[in-house]
Formats: sequence, structure tokens, C-alpha cells
Amino acid sequence: MGSYFSFERMITPAFVKVVYFLGFIALTAAGVALAVWSGMQLNDATIDRMLGWRYVAAGVALVLVGNIVWRVFCELWVVLFGIHAELVSVRHGLNLYGFRTTEEPIDREEIVEHEEIVRPREVVVHRREDPVATHQGSVLGLS
Repeated sequence: MGSYFSFERMITPAFVKVVYFLGFIALTAAGVALAVWSGMQLNDATIDRMLGWRYVAAGVALVLVGNIVWRVFCELWVVLFGIHAELVSVRHGLNLYGFRTTEEPIDREEIVEHEEIVRPREVVVHRREDPVATHQGSVLGLS
């Protein structure tokens, strides 16, 4: 219950799936209804022929393209919540809360000093005194 109130456990991904399903049903029903309605209007000759075929095409496009766009939109939300879940698991894995992971208590802490570590590929660049480099000029070097 504590993870619920601290927003570590998200309940929204389940809601996104429900909203996707409801949107899928609504888009499909609207597209089919538009295509059927315009087909009936074309059959009765109560609508202009070109406008009727455009409505049929819009209904079919709503079913096909509208559902794909709706799916991508809902998947983006699921991905965002998945990223949150991964970050929470990384936080727990790295123990960023500062809790001790050992079961035995620590009696005292020791500070251990180490000798200087020599890096095998360390490159040291010495600056040479160049009169041109020390001259205060303009950015373009024209003065």
C-alpha cells in the first residue's frame, strides 16, 4: 500500500489498455456507421455522388488509419509508464534510498587511505609560452 501512495507502482497502464479498447470500439463503430450511412444515402440518391463516396472513403480510413494512430498514441503512454517502472527497479537495485543491505550491524567505519594510482595511458600536455598565443586579439585574429 505504501508504494501506491508514493507513486512507485503505477495503476495507469491498466487504464490505458481499457481506454485503448474503448477507443478502438468507438473508432470502428464510427467508421462503419459513416460508411454505411453514406452508402444508404447514395442508394437513396439523397446525397451528391462524389460527396457520398468521400464519406465512404472517410469511414474506411477512420477504421483503418484511425485505429492505427490510436494504437500508436496509447502505446506511447504504455512506454512512458514502462520507463517509469524500469527506473523504479533501477532505484531499488542500486539501493538509492540509503538503506543498509547487510543484516549485521556495522560497529565502526574505517577510512582507508590508498596510494596514488598511476594511470598507464595518462597524457600530460605542457603549455609553452608562445607570444602569439598570449596576445590579446579579437576573436577572428584580425587585430
